Order: sequence, then C-alpha cells, then structure tokens
Amino acid sequence: MPLYEYYCEDCRKDFTLLQPASVNKDETVCSECGSAQVRYQMSTFSSKIPSRSTPSRIKAGPVTADELPNKNILNLPIPKHVSEYHD
Repeated sequence: MPLYEYYCEDCRKDFTLLQPASVNKDETVCSECGSAQVRYQMSTFSSKIPSRSTPSRIKAGPVTADELPNKNILNLPIPKHVSEYHD
C-alpha cells in the first residue's frame, strides 16, 4: 500500500497515512484532530530495489577462464573473414 501525505487546514499539521490506492482521498480525516478539512499533498515516489551486485564480487576482480560456464570457449577457432571463404 502506498503512503499518502495530507495537510490539515484546521490544526495546520502535515500527516502521512498508509492507504490503499483505491481509497477516496476526499473522505480522509486528519490523524491529529479528526477534521475532514484536509488537503492531499503531492509527494515523490520511492522504492527500494535490491542490487544484483554484491560487494564481495565487486572486490574479487576480473573473471578468469576457469570461472566461465563453458571453459572451452577460449579454445574455439577464430572465425574466418568473409573474404577467406571460397566458392
């Protein structure tokens, strides 16, 4: 559920409520004084996304051939240039 920020006209306080997105914001009352004279405040979006990199991997250095899933990948022949093929 998202957090919504409001301002109460009666007690002049800002407050934040955890409400479903489907809530009718016009029916919200002040969490401080109970007044219905509240204004919805625009706020920024915030999200926490887990990082795919771990500090230990960052410090580990470059990947070696032994760490590759297909260790023979480095032994493949070098592809020919198109001009090297004969009809």
